[in-house]
Amino acid sequence: MVKDLNLNKLKVGSTIIIGDTIQEITEIGKSCFPECNIIKKGEICPLASEALFTRVKKGGNIKIGDYVNIKDSLYSYVESYKYVNQIVDSIPLGYMISDLYGNIEIVNKQMLDMFGYRMEDIKGKRVLDLFKGWATVKNLITSYNTFTDEEVLVNAKTNKVRFNLNASPLLNYEGEVVGIIYIFNDVKKERKLANKLMGRQAIYTFDKIIGNDEGFKRLIDFSKEIADSRSTILITGESGTGKEILAQSIHNYSNRREEPFVAINSGAIPKSLIESELFGYEEGAFTGAKKGGQPGKFEIADKGTIFLDEIGEMPYDMQTRLLRVIEEGTISRVGATSQKVVDVRIIAASNRDLEEEVRKGNFRKDLFYRLNVLPIEIPPLRKRKGDIPLLVDYFMEKISMRLNKKKVHISKTDMDKLMDYKWPGNIRELENLIELIVNVGYIPTKITEGNLESDIKKDTNARAEELSLDYVEKIHIAKVLKMYSGNITHAAKVLGIGRNTLYRKIKKHGIE
Repeated sequence: MVKDLNLNKLKVGSTIIIGDTIQEITEIGKSCFPECNIIKKGEICPLASEALFTRVKKGGNIKIGDYVNIKDSLYSYVESYKYVNQIVDSIPLGYMISDLYGNIEIVNKQMLDMFGYRMEDIKGKRVLDLFKGWATVKNLITSYNTFTDEEVLVNAKTNKVRFNLNASPLLNYEGEVVGIIYIFNDVKKERKLANKLMGRQAIYTFDKIIGNDEGFKRLIDFSKEIADSRSTILITGESGTGKEILAQSIHNYSNRREEPFVAINSGAIPKSLIESELFGYEEGAFTGAKKGGQPGKFEIADKGTIFLDEIGEMPYDMQTRLLRVIEEGTISRVGATSQKVVDVRIIAASNRDLEEEVRKGNFRKDLFYRLNVLPIEIPPLRKRKGDIPLLVDYFMEKISMRLNKKKVHISKTDMDKLMDYKWPGNIRELENLIELIVNVGYIPTKITEGNLESDIKKDTNARAEELSLDYVEKIHIAKVLKMYSGNITHAAKVLGIGRNTLYRKIKKHGIE
C-alpha cells in the first residue's frame, strides 16, 4: 500500500510519483477488485474501499510505505498557483486554469465578475460549458501552440457575451502539457484600443461648436435632446457647414459615447466595393478576399454609431440593403448565408435636397422616410453672420497656436467685409482663409462681396516675391550680418554654413 493516498486530490490524466516510478492515472475507483477479500490482523485490505489504476511511464522500485508524490500532477500546479491568485485577482483580466479534460481548476475574481458567476456556480463546470470551440483551443495547446486574440462567445450567467481570449499551455517539470491557462479580456476594451489606432473615435463635442445665433442654439439644444434616441437622424446642409462635427457631438453626448463611432463617405467608395465595405465579407466570397473574411462597418460599429456621409450618393441597389438593416437590425456579409444582429445608431448626412432626389427617382422614397425620422438642417454661414466674429477669433487662436505664429489683428472694417461676404464654402472656407492670414501675416487687401477667392489670389500674387524662400533667406542673412557688425566668421557660424558659402550667398543676393 501507499501512504497519504487522497483520491480527491487526483484526476484522470494526472502524473504521480510513487517510489522510483512515474505513473499516469488512467482510472479512479471507489472499490477494489470484487475477488479481493484479504484480511490481515483482523482488518480488511485498505484497498477494498479505494482503488487507483495507473499506467507506468517510468519504471522503478516501490516499497511498502512509499508516499505518493503529486508535485508533478496538475493538482500540485493548482495548489502552487493559489498564492498567485491573490495577485491575479487584482489584475483586470479574467484568468482560468483547466486540465486537458476541460475540468476547471482555478478562476480569479475578475473572471467571475465578467461572466456573472459565483465561485459555487463555476465548481463542477467544464470549459466546454463556458464557450464553443474549446476542442480547437485544446488541439492548439496540446500541439504546443497558443490561442491568441480570438473572440469567443461565452455563456455568461444571464446572456451570451463576446470576450477576447488568449490561451497557452501549462507545462510540468518535464515540459509536458498538463493544463491550459486562459486569459479573458473585455472585447469593448479591445475595441477602444482599436478605435484609437484606427481613428474610429468621435473627437468633437458640443462645447467645441461655436455659435450664438438663436436659431443655431435651438438646433444644438434639439440635437442634445435626441442624442440618446435610437431613431435615425438625417443631417442636411451645404458643404462646409460641419455635418460630421455635429454627428460626432451627438454621439459623444449620447449613452453610446463609449462605443465606436464609424464614419463612411458613401460617395467616395467605388460601387463595386461599397457592399463589402458596409457589410463585410466571408472567406472565399470573391477573388482576393482575406482569409477568415472581414467585418464591415456595421459590425465594427455594433453598439455604437455609424455616420453615413453623402448618403445621397449611395447606389440605388445598396439603398435597398440599407433599408433592410434599418427595419430588421440585421446584416449579412457578402458570401454568407446567415444573418447577424447589430445594434447600431444611424446618422446620415447629405448636402443634396433628398426630397428632390426622390422626385427624380435617384433616391428611394421609403429609405428617405426611414432616415428622416429626426431631421436636422444646419444653416449656411451667410444666414448666421453674427457668429462670424466669434468664429474668426476661435480659428485665429487655434491656428496661430498650432502653427506657432502670431495672431493677426483684424480691423472692424475688414470684419465688416468678412460679414458681408456670401461664404459659399461656409465654415470650412472661413477656416481656410484664417489659416492663410496667419501664415502670411496680413489680411488680403481687397475683400469684396462674392469675389473673395479671386481677390486673395490677386493679393498673394502681388506679394509673391516676399513669400519666396530666396527673399526670406536674403532678409535673414542681412539681419545676422548686421547683428555681428559684418563679421563673416561669426555670422557663418550662427547661420550654420561655411564662410565660402556665406560669401556666395552675399554675392547672390547683392547684400552690401
